[in-house]
Amino acid sequence: MQLIVILLTTVSVLTFLSGAIVFFGSTKPDRIKSAWYFLAAIFATVWMASISFFLNASPDRAATIGWHVNWTFISAIFLDAAFLGYGAWQKKYGKIATLLFLALGILISAAILINPEGLYSAVTLAHMGNTVTMNIGPLYISYIAFFGAIVPIIIGFFFHQFLKSRSKRKKGGDVVTMMSFGLSSTLVLIFNLVLPLFGNWRLIWIGPLALAVTILGVYYTILRYRMLNLNSIWLRIFSYVVVIASVAIVYMVIFSIIFAALFRGSAPSTEVIILNFIMILIFISLMPAMSGMMNHIRSLISGKNSSKEQD
Repeated sequence: MQLIVILLTTVSVLTFLSGAIVFFGSTKPDRIKSAWYFLAAIFATVWMASISFFLNASPDRAATIGWHVNWTFISAIFLDAAFLGYGAWQKKYGKIATLLFLALGILISAAILINPEGLYSAVTLAHMGNTVTMNIGPLYISYIAFFGAIVPIIIGFFFHQFLKSRSKRKKGGDVVTMMSFGLSSTLVLIFNLVLPLFGNWRLIWIGPLALAVTILGVYYTILRYRMLNLNSIWLRIFSYVVVIASVAIVYMVIFSIIFAALFRGSAPSTEVIILNFIMILIFISLMPAMSGMMNHIRSLISGKNSSKEQD
């Protein structure tokens, strides 16, 4: 569970950074569209953080867990509404659709905050796994209907742009966005909406990781297909951060697998995981200096420096 929390924390930071860099690094003509993307990244970060806290919450957190559970549902609503704004705001009917779903999202969210019992009846925190008992009533049906309507509309807007666009570059960006959003929405539907109805809450972390792939996939389309114009210095900063975080994530997964194999399925403690995570970050940060030092040593061994001095 500690590894899952670290993975969720890492991808949530990357998600927030991608949104911030797109917003602050975009040019004025793209500022509104980038603002919607930033909002989607913010609510995606809140969603991931709420799920991470819920999965790792101990029984002594029962007094505050309701707040995190509520925001797990609410942040998902505004996440999709903001993503709709990112894809559709430039069209008149896109503005209408975005504002309509935003208003519906506010109404559903207000109902959840005022009467959370209309959505779920109890939150159980146990060492065997935390669960939420859902109430299949009008509020839950409204919640499911919201996503059942907005997800196809989001995909439809990008598909419409794909058909109308004459630029192969933008067509490529729309295809990547549709595929990544469609895949993540399917995984979220399975692991965050369907399985919890049957009492399986242990796999809800798959949804946020899948969503992070979508957010970062959209960021990739912004870089690769120039869907938005960004300042080059922001791109270099974020690219370096992504490389460091990606290597750290892969290392932590491999480390946990090897640890479980050596110690017969036992998981490393939180302290061990954090220490290893910090060490790999330090190692990656020192890699440029180490690479330069190794090149210098190789040049000394091969005698290239001495030959240059004689010349």
